[in-house]
Amino acid sequence: MTKLEIIVKAQLYLDDTSELSTQEFSDLFDKMYRKVTRMMPWEGTKQEGTGTTSTSVPYIALPEGFLYLTANANHSTSNYEASGPVIFRGPDYKQYPVVSWSDRRQYRNAEYAYIDLANSRLVFTAQPTVAEAVEFDYHGQATVLADGESPWFPSDYHDAIYHFMVSDDFMIQQSDKAKSYARENEREGNAIMDDMKYWNASLIQM
Repeated sequence: MTKLEIIVKAQLYLDDTSELSTQEFSDLFDKMYRKVTRMMPWEGTKQEGTGTTSTSVPYIALPEGFLYLTANANHSTSNYEASGPVIFRGPDYKQYPVVSWSDRRQYRNAEYAYIDLANSRLVFTAQPTVAEAVEFDYHGQATVLADGESPWFPSDYHDAIYHFMVSDDFMIQQSDKAKSYARENEREGNAIMDDMKYWNASLIQM
């Protein structure tokens, strides 16, 4: 379904009794779409970040829409221990483990990295001495959809968005029907999300 078709389903469910404007329905869709996207690092929302290190500053800029790094150096089999995100540098893909911002001082002058979210930077704890290509994986924000565009995930799960829309606090204040069925819609939306999580896990065959 497209964004507009999902909005229409929300309006039909309420028998068009709400007093929301077209823009308010659009904004509510965007809010719930972001909610679904943020629920977990879905396979469909993972993105690859790239950059080049500098010999004058110890950081590169984070991509627009960056939320957080995702694990990218594990093995799909169970033969190895799981690890956190790493930064790959250079032609040999040397791994630089990522530490928390608060622990950065303990790793100064060593080959680690951390996220400086306030300044939208990926920072290396030791100043790079050569310019090298950098790669990492991250979970990105949902982009705003035009009316004719569809969510990135399969249409089987699109109904979750309108269920969340009509159970939102803002909608409840506008519609008696939304208020009466708020819990039912939230449960239905979460049930669809549980199915979507199973689908997401099935993308990686163990």
